[in-house]
Amino acid sequence: MASKSTVNRPIIRIGGKRSFLRLPLHSILLLPAIAVLLLVILYPLVSSAILSFFHYNLTDPLNHGFVGTDNFTKLAHDGNFWLSLKNTLVFTFASVIISLLVGLIVAIAVDQLPEKYSGFTRGLILAPWIIPAVVVAYLFMYIFDVEVGLANFILQQLHIIKEYLPWLMRGDLAMTACVIANCWNQIPFYILMFAAGLKTIPQDVKEATLEMGANRWQEFWHVTLPYLRGIIVITSLLQIIRNLNNFPIIYTMTGGGPAYETTTLVVYIYRLAFENFELGYSAAVALSGALCSPSWPASM
Repeated sequence: MASKSTVNRPIIRIGGKRSFLRLPLHSILLLPAIAVLLLVILYPLVSSAILSFFHYNLTDPLNHGFVGTDNFTKLAHDGNFWLSLKNTLVFTFASVIISLLVGLIVAIAVDQLPEKYSGFTRGLILAPWIIPAVVVAYLFMYIFDVEVGLANFILQQLHIIKEYLPWLMRGDLAMTACVIANCWNQIPFYILMFAAGLKTIPQDVKEATLEMGANRWQEFWHVTLPYLRGIIVITSLLQIIRNLNNFPIIYTMTGGGPAYETTTLVVYIYRLAFENFELGYSAAVALSGALCSPSWPASM
């Protein structure tokens, strides 16, 4: 009988002969990385939470001090905070839902193309994903410009509007413009994920479904969609976290205006901390916003 070979893993014993604590070498080697993560994540998080209970305004250096829950009491009556929270949820879920639906439709359409065309088409479709968000924001600032914007020109040529619309000067239109820009930037991510998922669906299962009399919609609903359910959940969670913290597109396009109509929590926190220098109150807003968001552990 052949003898089984064994691999001896080095064990580090801590605390002498009487200690029962033994750590393998790979755990010891992970300690520096864990220390760095604690330093760059846990320490700022705890510091921000502590700062939220202080009055700390850089323009008023002589009156710094502990104020207890006064920042949170002020926040509860701050209309701009609640408007920012509403704008964050609208921006996030509108972007995710639209991008998911469009990405799924485009991925299915590209999957039906002949192989010689699908490669070039996928590369062309994925181009917006590699463009930095700030560049996307500037691009759509010109697209939605009230005088020379391409959006107004196309809508007027199609006789949908009679006069040019001030896209970035009206609250409802400005949020719509930001959502469109954000969707254009993140739809390729969904297309990439769904295209990979479609390749994992067995063709014999789809063909058997069609041979049994099912139409294309039934085949999609009972075969394709169940295979893509895991991808839909994972990609949606990733994009929800990303959009809850999306700063460059909104701040570049509108700066949070007009009149806070497109101000999200991250933009509001930035304006409080780096424009008004209210570090204590901005920390309270950040902590409260993180607790109110659907994915608060990750968004913090």
